[in-house]
Amino acid sequence: MSTTGPSVTLTLGRPVHAQALSYTAMYRAKPFREALLVYREGGTYTILSPGEDHHGCWVSATTPLDPPRHVSFMSWPSADWDRDVAAHTLVFAPDTGAFTQELRLPGESVPRAQHGFAVSVADPGSIDTTEGWAVLRGRHRDAFARVRALAVGSAGASSDG
Repeated sequence: MSTTGPSVTLTLGRPVHAQALSYTAMYRAKPFREALLVYREGGTYTILSPGEDHHGCWVSATTPLDPPRHVSFMSWPSADWDRDVAAHTLVFAPDTGAFTQELRLPGESVPRAQHGFAVSVADPGSIDTTEGWAVLRGRHRDAFARVRALAVGSAGASSDG
């Protein structure tokens, strides 16, 4: 008896937008403060962090993507999610760089809340995700410094008020 079913071949589109993310509240099982989110043409994406490297599809409730405002993501089965899927909805506040994220996992009735800050990465078309997290983090260090400054600044502002 075969355990494999029909297959589908997908092609990842070329990068059309990218964001450096800095989380200020995270899902405990994925404690990666930084991530690079690469939006691709045709509605595919790649996300990389110190512990994630997977693909999926996205749809934006608003256009254009620069800046994104309300985007839904569905990861494809990957080792990152125990060979299962995960759904994420991110709502961005372009004026502050802040975002909220709702994570839904199969079989869990309560969504997980996360939030942080995002900045656009220059020249997304030049991103080659096969280079991996460490190389891309170094290449886009300026974007990660900008997003980290937003996150640190918001922590200071919230503790003052």
